[in-house]
Amino acid sequence: MTDYRAEKQIDQDVTDAFTYLSDPANLPQYFPHMKSAKLVAPELVRTTAVVDTDGDGTEEKVTGEAWFHADPDAHEITWGSPGSGDYRGSLKAAERDGSTLLTLLIHTTDDHPGIQEGLDEALNAIAERLADQSSR
Repeated sequence: MTDYRAEKQIDQDVTDAFTYLSDPANLPQYFPHMKSAKLVAPELVRTTAVVDTDGDGTEEKVTGEAWFHADPDAHEITWGSPGSGDYRGSLKAAERDGSTLLTLLIHTTDDHPGIQEGLDEALNAIAERLADQSSR
């Protein structure tokens, strides 16, 4: 089993950040390779991504479903993929010194090259999107 973790402090209100993060439609805006995400049932999201699933250097289009839970009291979203793999993650927004600390965790049974960089990229994209929204 492999766990990945990334953190980033952003100059945004924690409630505003959580509101953005908890909307599954926003997932493709900040998760690398994700092309679409749609809530298809309560706490069930269908996603489409373009990834190299078999390690041959060629990216393939992959569609799947994942559970997705948003906890507004904890300012945390959690998700996981049903099936044989033990894939799950969480993204928490916590108020810290007048700003928001984002903590992104991924747990998987496999070691995948590029996941850590993808987490850092996701947090940077979240920071950019929220900054863009607040400047409007």
